[in-house]
Amino acid sequence: MSNLFTPISIGNLQIKNRFMLAPMENGLAEIGGDVNERIITFFAERAKNEVGIIMTGSVAVSPEGRGLPTQLCSYKDDSVAQLKKLTEAVHKEGAKIGAQIYHAGRQATEAVTGIQPIAPTALPCPILNNNPREMTVEEISEMVTKFREGARRCVEAGFDLIEVHFAHGYLLHSFLSPHSNHRSDEYGGSLENRMTFPFQVLKEIIEECAGKAEVTIRISADEYLENGLKYEEVKEICKEAEKAGASAISLTAGSYDSVEYTIQPMFVHQGFIVPFSEEIKKIVSIPVIVAGRLNNSALMEDIIGQGQADILAIGRGLISDEELVVKMKEKNYNDIRLCVACNQGCIDRVFMGQGVGCLVNARAGYEGERNISPSETKKKVVIIGAGPAGLEAARVASLKGHDVVVIDKEETAGGKFEILASPPEKESFLLYKNYLNHQFEKHGVTLINKHIESAEDLQEFTPDAVIIATGARQVMPPIKGVDSPNVILAEDVLRENAHLGESIAVIGGGLVGTETAKFLASKGKNVTIIEALDTIGKDVGPTFQGHMFSYLKQKGVELKTNSTVVEITSQHVQLEDGRIMADNVVIAAGYQPNNELADKMHNKFAEVYTIGDAKQPRRITDATEEGFLTANEI
Repeated sequence: MSNLFTPISIGNLQIKNRFMLAPMENGLAEIGGDVNERIITFFAERAKNEVGIIMTGSVAVSPEGRGLPTQLCSYKDDSVAQLKKLTEAVHKEGAKIGAQIYHAGRQATEAVTGIQPIAPTALPCPILNNNPREMTVEEISEMVTKFREGARRCVEAGFDLIEVHFAHGYLLHSFLSPHSNHRSDEYGGSLENRMTFPFQVLKEIIEECAGKAEVTIRISADEYLENGLKYEEVKEICKEAEKAGASAISLTAGSYDSVEYTIQPMFVHQGFIVPFSEEIKKIVSIPVIVAGRLNNSALMEDIIGQGQADILAIGRGLISDEELVVKMKEKNYNDIRLCVACNQGCIDRVFMGQGVGCLVNARAGYEGERNISPSETKKKVVIIGAGPAGLEAARVASLKGHDVVVIDKEETAGGKFEILASPPEKESFLLYKNYLNHQFEKHGVTLINKHIESAEDLQEFTPDAVIIATGARQVMPPIKGVDSPNVILAEDVLRENAHLGESIAVIGGGLVGTETAKFLASKGKNVTIIEALDTIGKDVGPTFQGHMFSYLKQKGVELKTNSTVVEITSQHVQLEDGRIMADNVVIAAGYQPNNELADKMHNKFAEVYTIGDAKQPRRITDATEEGFLTANEI
């Protein structure tokens, strides 16, 4: 048997395998933090699919310490009954469950809590742009009690494990970090002083939970800030946590000031925390849990097999595929819907106050209602377009028992996947393409290479239902000179279908424009982005933005915002307030749907659907969702 499926003990708590659902915010509870059926079903679904231990997202111990409106809480006695519904549902499905208790500290906002945030030092969080105040010594003492009481309530609710959040820039971590702790009293300065409050909390919780639940810590192995908490100090903290009675160490990374290491986008390499966990295992005797882009089956096997960690904490990978553990156990590796680390459907949505979703999994967050069952009537379903929307529709329609044909003008399936994956650090999108192509073949879907121009072109296929998933095409803006020979569409650049000079002006600073600029800059071109708005990258997620600006700056890309293009010539782009010299001009100014077939099909066939970019140009997450929902209705 694989090492991944051998049991392990955290203190006296036995876990049936080495898989943990990592503590990650999901936004599924009620406003105010009450447990509801949606969050219960989300966790129970993963428990049913053989995850050894389920960890909640953060559970707040005090009202001003809530980071999100939907965050679970343990500061009210009536929360116990609510939380017990959750623990009982997970236990019923055969898994253990742990509560991660925390206080957001300087990473809370008055907009969420109605209360001014508190912190070791009055240092605003740059992402939240808030105004925390410094805690008094009396408040620190009171907070120790609040943590203990929060742990007590969680134990009463039936949690098997209490994880104390020493990571990600939240209150306890902000005391540990010299970046956020500038105090000059007994709680600041030396590492010993900075550890005082967090360890008072830890010891109180261990005492409270003795004989009732195991207590662990989660800590950032490195804060990835010049003046932040570094690994050498983290090693000392881990050793002291074991001495204090912690039953395991769970390693993560970063804080909100370095958020790309906390919820790692695709430019952070897979398993980047594993070297830290491997070394921590040499200095402690308790289990070490590791997280951080563990979205590769061979990597997962190796980490446990080679003793680099004891348990895998997987968050987004178990959002993208709730059956990940079962598929690993059965060695159905090609069937795993691997996380692409885009953050669009999960944390970006949660940061916006919405429930979790997933770019590659339309069921994520909707497990109670989005289920596929065989159709009572088998139909001939013809899908025009083999991009993400069309391929997902084909997968779902096949699972429902329909006879599915996909028609595309290209010889191979995939739509714009290759374009999406061509800019630097974007190759993870191909994981989704590979999954969909495998499902396409597995379910025996027929792919026909044909250009469909009219309803008559479908007559030979005798469809009962037609799905139009023909995507979108780039828009040429009404600019004088836009038809000049030196003007190229961004997609042609990313396909490498264009001969380019050395100086390039990119018109449009949204997601497509910035990614095209990165692509060009990586080829050594001199690039200028021209954007009419006051900033570029407004549609780029918060975990990508900082790195995007850093990359563009490093490559010398010039940014021209609040700029209106008047004319394009063979040598320059004329603006209202100046000109940009350029050998070529790349257009990245938006998309319009390829929906010309819709009316023609509606006039001929009774059941016609338009999905994805053919309906309205958006993102892959929308294409996946519409492909799933539409096919599931047929």
